[in-house]
Amino acid sequence: MNKIILFIAIFILVGHIGKAQLYSSGNNIIAGNSIGIGTSTPVSTANLHIQRTSPGQSLYIENPISTSSNSIRFVNDLPSAFANFTKYGSAVNGGYNGIANLYPYANALGFGNNGPFLNAGASNIGFAISKGGTYKLKIHIDAATERLGLGGNAVPAASVHINSSLSSDTIKLTNATTGHGAGDGLDIMNTGNNAYIFNRENGFLSFGTNNTNRMSIGNNGVVMIGNVTMPAGYKLYVETGILTEKIKVSLKSSANWADYVFAENYKLTPLKEVESFIQKNKHLPGMLSADKMVEEGLDLAKMDAKLLEKIEELTLYMIKLEKEVEQLKATNDKLQQSIQSKN
Repeated sequence: MNKIILFIAIFILVGHIGKAQLYSSGNNIIAGNSIGIGTSTPVSTANLHIQRTSPGQSLYIENPISTSSNSIRFVNDLPSAFANFTKYGSAVNGGYNGIANLYPYANALGFGNNGPFLNAGASNIGFAISKGGTYKLKIHIDAATERLGLGGNAVPAASVHINSSLSSDTIKLTNATTGHGAGDGLDIMNTGNNAYIFNRENGFLSFGTNNTNRMSIGNNGVVMIGNVTMPAGYKLYVETGILTEKIKVSLKSSANWADYVFAENYKLTPLKEVESFIQKNKHLPGMLSADKMVEEGLDLAKMDAKLLEKIEELTLYMIKLEKEVEQLKATNDKLQQSIQSKN
């Protein structure tokens, strides 16, 4: 008798909960506006409220058949506008159309109207974050162009396009080598109209083609092109040579040019001494020997200045020689006139 009274009381209480109805497969109706499982006070904004106060799953949906799949479907106003969340069984063979080897069904979760999340129909795919009440798109796969955009809302203009609203942005590559920090590694960055590539490490930045290193920038700023070892004291070394239509060498000051030869206090070496130096050393005074040239190389600015120095000295020698010839001619003319007057 007590059990009958308790059952009637529960039935009356449930009947007063609300107008929502929960149907079983046999069309049996359980009345209620919000159904609670694990809670006697389900939230009014949900038809079903599951509460769990200990570790575990709040909802456990299982399909034990390995050749089948298990899905959750969400439908709004149109039956065709649904979204599926699917886990395929471990014995389901094959893979997604076009990328079967990368995403086999046994290891994938599908999400979307017409297929897996990886190929969710003909629409765009995006990942966004909510910050300060505003959604910010961070990853965008554009269906029309099949391009990937990162960091911004713009339609990608390349296969992979990183675009943000920041005035500067950076792609950073780091590794777990001992001693490396988050600020180390390789940076590809832009600031306004300027772009940069930085190696933040104490090492080389190298560029190559055909699996071969073609150019390296050392940690001291030295640039090496080709398979070379950089000698000390230089900033650029090019293997096998440079072909160009124009080379312009700048000078630090006018003192590095050879116009000092024409100064009044410049001492012109007598030709006898020049001759003696040449006989002994087999090269001009002030010029490097062939052996030194091989050892030290050719400094274009210094060499041009030295060559000009020799040209200017030769010019002075010629002017001096011309004056001496003129004097000899004048003396000869006087002698000729003296001889003729005596005759």
